[in-house]
Amino acid sequence: MAKGEVVSSVEHFSNAVREMMGSQIFGREKFEVEVHAQEYLKDFNRHPDIKKFFADKNIHVTPYVKFTRGEERALLEAIEKILGEMNEGKQQADQAAEVKKERRKEELLEKGQYYLDKKEFPKGKSILRGVAEEFGHEDGVRTDIGRRLLKAGLYFEAGEVLEEAIGQNSRDSHALAFAVQAYKNAREYPKMEKMYKIALKSFGSHPKTLLHMAEMYLDWRKYDEAYDFAKQAFDGDTSLTEAQEIIDTCGKRIFKH
Repeated sequence: MAKGEVVSSVEHFSNAVREMMGSQIFGREKFEVEVHAQEYLKDFNRHPDIKKFFADKNIHVTPYVKFTRGEERALLEAIEKILGEMNEGKQQADQAAEVKKERRKEELLEKGQYYLDKKEFPKGKSILRGVAEEFGHEDGVRTDIGRRLLKAGLYFEAGEVLEEAIGQNSRDSHALAFAVQAYKNAREYPKMEKMYKIALKSFGSHPKTLLHMAEMYLDWRKYDEAYDFAKQAFDGDTSLTEAQEIIDTCGKRIFKH
């Protein structure tokens, strides 16, 4: 019985006792089953986790559970009672551990934010990167960290973390919006373009998205692309006067000859 696997082991033993009660075995075969049960209970009664379980209940007399031939029902009832209490204790312990873990995450986020607010960026980034590594598998954590880094003006670091969030969930609209903003502020047009393309793939060609892409290409001085995306945006929504303005501006450059 390996340490940390006691509950699982007891569950298997409980099932074995139930099967033994319902089976028609006799003679040597039954004797061998009973011997295995006795051997299991010997290990069970000696196990440190079992000793602690009973010590917490102020029970110190051993053996805690014993098997007498013909009293399989009493053994099953004893084992299932113990199993129920152990499962309840495990559930409470798991809940306490989850609360502790959540508290630790929030404390680290607050600490990282504190250093960002103090403009002590190396400390703040280091703490938040640690949070991303430890808790980044949880939904929204990397997006939250990216948002904090973006707000602090750390655009490249924000973009990196937000791309990780998008890698986990390409439909994380907040992560995409923050990443676009980070790369726009950093004037990293190729990465900004990459984020928009993910948005198109995930959410479709919404006219507003197409307009924002046209604006990006205009800033990037890619006038052909700006014209094309502005036209797509205006065709999808003729109320987008900004798109018409880009069409006019870029059209003059493209068709001037």
